[in-house]
Amino acid sequence: MEDNILKRMSLDTIGIGASLACAVHCALLPLLITVLPLLGSHILENEKLEYGLLFFSFGVGCLSLGRGYFRHHRRIAPLLIFTVGFALLLGGHFGIAGGYWEPVVIFTGAAGVTGAHILNLRRCKQCVVHKHG
Repeated sequence: MEDNILKRMSLDTIGIGASLACAVHCALLPLLITVLPLLGSHILENEKLEYGLLFFSFGVGCLSLGRGYFRHHRRIAPLLIFTVGFALLLGGHFGIAGGYWEPVVIFTGAAGVTGAHILNLRRCKQCVVHKHG
């Protein structure tokens, strides 16, 4: 088989993975924060890692959703869902929703970003330009 894994992976697939990695990181951090110092590991509470995940997720989202919109389906819903989801992610990370609500806001934002990629992927597969072009 000449199809390698990189050819089959789309930017939406990578975006879904990045969003899920961010969600898992944010969901597990509060649980693991008490255990990690005992193990001597501080990588999960690294601010640069969080900013890197956010930057990567935003970049992949802009590329894949922009390409889906301009080259394929011309539907605005994935872009709007991504924008709201990413705004929630930023709000959660920068303390707009503090305390108990922070992980809820971050998870909701990550779910929105993931949902936007899934919707974009479906719209691209359904559109006439994608099927024939």
